[in-house]
Amino acid sequence: MEHQWHEEEGLRMVKTNKHIYDYYEEQGFFFSKEILTRYFLSLKTKPFVILTGISGTGKTKIAQIFADYICQDDTLEERDKRIAFVPVKPDWMDNKGLLGYYNLLDKEYHDTSVLRLLLEAARNSEKPYFIILDEMNLAKVEQYFSDFLSIMESRTLNEPKGEALALHSVGTVQAQGGNGDVPESIHIPPNVYFTGTVNIDESTYMFSSKVLDRANVIEFNDVKLADYENGGDTSGRFVLNNEDVRKVLLPATNEAPFSSRDDYKTAKNRAPEIHGYLDELLNILEPFHLHFGYRVINEVSHFICHAHGFVDKFDIKEAMDIQILQKILPKFHGTQGKLEEPLNKILNFCNGETVRFPRSAQKLTRMLQNLEVQGYTSFIE
Repeated sequence: MEHQWHEEEGLRMVKTNKHIYDYYEEQGFFFSKEILTRYFLSLKTKPFVILTGISGTGKTKIAQIFADYICQDDTLEERDKRIAFVPVKPDWMDNKGLLGYYNLLDKEYHDTSVLRLLLEAARNSEKPYFIILDEMNLAKVEQYFSDFLSIMESRTLNEPKGEALALHSVGTVQAQGGNGDVPESIHIPPNVYFTGTVNIDESTYMFSSKVLDRANVIEFNDVKLADYENGGDTSGRFVLNNEDVRKVLLPATNEAPFSSRDDYKTAKNRAPEIHGYLDELLNILEPFHLHFGYRVINEVSHFICHAHGFVDKFDIKEAMDIQILQKILPKFHGTQGKLEEPLNKILNFCNGETVRFPRSAQKLTRMLQNLEVQGYTSFIE
């Protein structure tokens, strides 16, 4: 393990760890190297990731520890400005829980940790910032987060900031408690990374296709006791070729902070098979009106480009398997009459003559089993 020491706030010496896998291990939490690789690449591809799965697998911790890892060279005060942990409330009907509101009675803006982080991130574009939405589906995501989703999608080469988000309309406003001025509107800076954790029970809401279409969804359901006892992942699959990723999360100078058609062209040059895989999936799903659009094609391609650059012994089948699992399957939920035939066709596509995409095939098999038993199935369960 490679460590370095730095002085924090001039008071004590703190050990830091350059390697992402070692950093998680030293915090006392176990995650497979593949899951950590997938989380890093998903955030780098698009700054919105949803983490789902059974309780107790560490969905919240993976996001918190990753943010700490990226910010570990900061002082505690600096780190607090770059990470906002937000427990979602069931009564959120709009974005006030995230952005605050202007109070007509005291003539002040009641701000939030999220708003303060967004303003700070806009002033420091060279640093990544992190917003963790815990139990994201306790409220309807479309009601309190739709503005963020729309603004992230409005970024283009000509308008890299995207649309502005209105906060108030009363000119210069002071934040409550003397936290500085609050502008009438803000942009969502591209150096802000959102992670939402999800649990499914009788108190939560299902995600709409609009939300799932805009995220990578990573599921935590595998519990491998042998690896847990040994304190390490022995599979050796889908691991980073450089474990120090602190300086490469933000886009490079010549790299757009969002996916575009150029990513598809680049991915096709690096791994020509991607065209056949995507075309075959579209042909399977289009007759059922369950196919995906150009946004998904661009984001899958962007992920594969990053995997090509960051993953040791890159394999297009492995990267494509992960993107089918994280970008295409999560939107499937419905009845047996609607989904049985298309899911079986995708399963046959994943298996082929050999099992081309084992992760996706395993998930599809489980979804089809649920469909048979319950008459209904959903990726998020």
